[in-house]
Amino acid sequence: MRGRQPAAAGILLALGVLGMTVGLIRSETAGDLRILTATGASGTTRRTLTAATAGALALLGATIGTAGAYAALLAWNRSNLTPLDRVPALNLAVILAGLPIIATATGYLLAGREPAALARQPLE
Repeated sequence: MRGRQPAAAGILLALGVLGMTVGLIRSETAGDLRILTATGASGTTRRTLTAATAGALALLGATIGTAGAYAALLAWNRSNLTPLDRVPALNLAVILAGLPIIATATGYLLAGREPAALARQPLE
């Protein structure tokens, strides 16, 4: 049980950063959301776009993070690779599969309705 706690903490941290990133992307694409709404796109379509963005970013982040961690381990232990003999397969599976699944589900569930500010063109 002790081995799963760091993975869970890492996933929670990654989800927090991912939530902020998706929020920034959504605020930058507010004009595109207005166009989608004006052309008749349903809330499900907008939710699906948010979920796909969150899932793709989570998968990319988990993959790059895992590869970077193993590259750093290889560089640090280049003369003695015995610390790399025992791969934490369960933790890696939870991170590489669980993080994108959780991010996709959370993105879909929390996208919700568009705020009233998106109904109007912002003043410049």
